[in-house]
Amino acid sequence: MNKMNSFLRKTRYFVVAFAENSWRGAAAGAVVAMIFVLFILGSYFKTGVSPILDVFLILLIMGLLIFGTAALAKPLFKIVKSFNPSFVAAFIATYVVAGYLPYRFFSRPFILFGLVCGAIVGYSVSRGLRKRSSRLLLLFVVVMNGLLFYFLSTDGFESDIVPNDRSLKATIPQAFDDPSKAGKENVKELFYGSGDDKNRPEYGSLISIKTESVDATPFFDQSSGFANYARKAYWGFNSKNYPINARVWYPDGKGPFPLVLIVHGNHSMIDYSDPGYEYLGRLMASRGYIVASVDENFLNGGWMGDYEQKEMFTRAWLLLKHLENWRKWNETKNNPFYERVDMNNIALIGHSRGGAAVVTAAAINQLDRYHLDAQQKFDFNFSIKGIVQIAPNDPYTPQKEVAIIPENINYLILQGGHDEDMYWFLGNRVYNRVIFKDGNYHFKTALYIYRANHGQFNTSWGRKDNGIPASWFLNTKPIMSGEEQREIAKVYISAFLESTLKGNTDYIPLFKDFRQAAGILPKDFYISQFEDTNFTYIADFQEDFDVTTTSLQGGRIEGENLKAWREDALPLRDDWGTSQQNSGVCLGWEKNDSVATALPQYVIHIPDSTVKKDRHNNLFFFICNNKDEEANSIDFSMELTAKNGSVTKSFGSFRQLPPPLKTKLTKTNRIYSMAKNKPVERVLQYVEIPFSEFTKADSTFEPSEINQIRFVFDKTDSGEILLDKIGIN
Repeated sequence: MNKMNSFLRKTRYFVVAFAENSWRGAAAGAVVAMIFVLFILGSYFKTGVSPILDVFLILLIMGLLIFGTAALAKPLFKIVKSFNPSFVAAFIATYVVAGYLPYRFFSRPFILFGLVCGAIVGYSVSRGLRKRSSRLLLLFVVVMNGLLFYFLSTDGFESDIVPNDRSLKATIPQAFDDPSKAGKENVKELFYGSGDDKNRPEYGSLISIKTESVDATPFFDQSSGFANYARKAYWGFNSKNYPINARVWYPDGKGPFPLVLIVHGNHSMIDYSDPGYEYLGRLMASRGYIVASVDENFLNGGWMGDYEQKEMFTRAWLLLKHLENWRKWNETKNNPFYERVDMNNIALIGHSRGGAAVVTAAAINQLDRYHLDAQQKFDFNFSIKGIVQIAPNDPYTPQKEVAIIPENINYLILQGGHDEDMYWFLGNRVYNRVIFKDGNYHFKTALYIYRANHGQFNTSWGRKDNGIPASWFLNTKPIMSGEEQREIAKVYISAFLESTLKGNTDYIPLFKDFRQAAGILPKDFYISQFEDTNFTYIADFQEDFDVTTTSLQGGRIEGENLKAWREDALPLRDDWGTSQQNSGVCLGWEKNDSVATALPQYVIHIPDSTVKKDRHNNLFFFICNNKDEEANSIDFSMELTAKNGSVTKSFGSFRQLPPPLKTKLTKTNRIYSMAKNKPVERVLQYVEIPFSEFTKADSTFEPSEINQIRFVFDKTDSGEILLDKIGIN
């Protein structure tokens, strides 16, 4: 003990002596190192005059900043020296430790707040509680803590943008049955899985079909390391023997029935996600589908960490291993699904990371070998006819920066405007990448739901799209109810499956115009997109960056008296400046009373014989307001010119665009921010206008002879729009 005390005294003496005698050298060392760094920075700071001037300027600027900061900081040390050493130690220790804790945005300010409140209380008690000033200080602490508690516990505040009946006003009466209504089939439920799940009886003693585990280590080796040992301790398995588990809802009938797999995304691994799609499973089973909600909770995050997208290929590969079992069961006598599965009609539905997984699975499905290790052979080749993404991310690329391009498959995406996890419409990039080139009919469609969030598409996830403490800062007040949000999912997913797996084309008008379901959908602002193999694009702005060219050979574009005219990638509202991987044109106009000029206009000249009477009945384009602040409703004139004359109609007579759909996703961006400087996502609305609307105005007008489309901005004094994918169908 004496030796230990002696050692501690000597150590303390050395530290104090070192601190007292080393400060000059430390200061000089810091300054010399900083000068060297500034020389390096000066080599990148180029005025174009002289390298010597470059270095001198950076030294001068940074020197002023350094010495100015030092001059301001020096008096602070005198103040700090007057504090009690225990207070200084407590402040430094808690603040430094808080920097290593998760959620530093919360832990550091909260600990600092507690330290200040504690200091005030300690000061008040030391002065005596009989003094009025002490009691006032204590009251101040109580009030501040009450306000903090109220701020953290409240749901936030309503949006200023309130949906109205006009936003859902339909131009055409609904021409289809409600796809969200239950069908005539009786629904049964069963579980299949490993049979030895240590945490979940539905995949243990309650299974109806036992499955063999699969070895994912060639793609995702998680058999070593502390975090993976901790996971194995919880689950009882690792990547060497991942289970094939799912809960199934199916019709009590002979079949065969189309097969639908649903897969969840990333969530707490111990808050199981696969039960959260029962509402979809039971609905679709009643309408004649076999639906399996796949368990991939073991790939989700936990206290030991998150795989951070590295598991994306495995999430997708596991879906295909599930389909292998379904193929086997459909061919095995005495299996409950023997000859009851229509393996020629399969769809995949994925939520969040599961959304990325289903797109990846559709791509892997076409491969013979694993692209990173060709010794791994595949034999999938399932008849996957459609994929549905719900609020997906888009991180995974098989090869660095080479994105997956889904081909020849029907596609639907649902995205919420108040999603506080995937708060930017990242899945819109997947929509833009989907292509059709096999000559068969395919379509792709998207729906943006203003007041929907991320989690309520799954009944297990809820209104809070982040865990504590981040969830305390989310503004959840404007979000629609979970029942409303899931009703939208039921309408669109059911309609999509009916169109894709059963060939029911009655629902195609719904995908083109959400107002077709005005009597079904909850009141909200929606934006819909649609494209199919019947489209002919006149100008999709993907061919080059020449603003005068069209996608069609021989076409050309002109602009007159426009305040803005530029072609560029369409932005996302993320905090990193990424794009929708799609280009469009920005057109702006502003009335100038002082100068008499022609009206601002944008003119597209179409090559002859482009419009065919037997296949082209409509003009279409994609459009949105490019302003963050609410302005006058976007309106302008559209003039179609043919050989025998022209006809003009107002855009407002066909469609009303929503106001800029601003969202404030957090209670304050000063502490926890999302899309801090981008409150509005630029989502383009698909607009389809029948040529018959123009012939009504002039019966002699011949649409097949159209050679010019003119957008004339004459209805409002100013405005700015994004325009894309102009064409005919």
